[in-house]
Amino acid sequence: MSRNNKSLAEKWGIIPWLKIRIDREPAYLKELVEPLCDDNKFVTQGVCDIAFVAPTSAAEWKQKARRLKPAIDPDGVIWVLFPREEFRAKYRFDGSLQEMADIVKPLGLKQGRQAAVNEELTSVRFHL
Repeated sequence: MSRNNKSLAEKWGIIPWLKIRIDREPAYLKELVEPLCDDNKFVTQGVCDIAFVAPTSAAEWKQKARRLKPAIDPDGVIWVLFPREEFRAKYRFDGSLQEMADIVKPLGLKQGRQAAVNEELTSVRFHL
């Protein structure tokens, strides 16, 4: 299967039995992720395998990363959703991918691959 034919769930590594954590805000995050998770347990605390967040700035991402880093499994990941350049105003996003990567580097989080979400949003994986 070519990269372009992968479903969003495959791109994000969502497979049955993984514990998924979805940040409460913004509301669209839950609407995007939850339908992809047929056989997954959703957790709001404790350890998870995959966490999803959609910050509006690098500073907000740092705050969320500090909270989530201890909550992800050592092999787990945090997917950060953010708008493409032309949709920044719509999502009230202030920042850049480089800022987001730089601000969490001291926390030991490394930037991984990216995955397109839809025509407005993209995502980037951070891991230990």
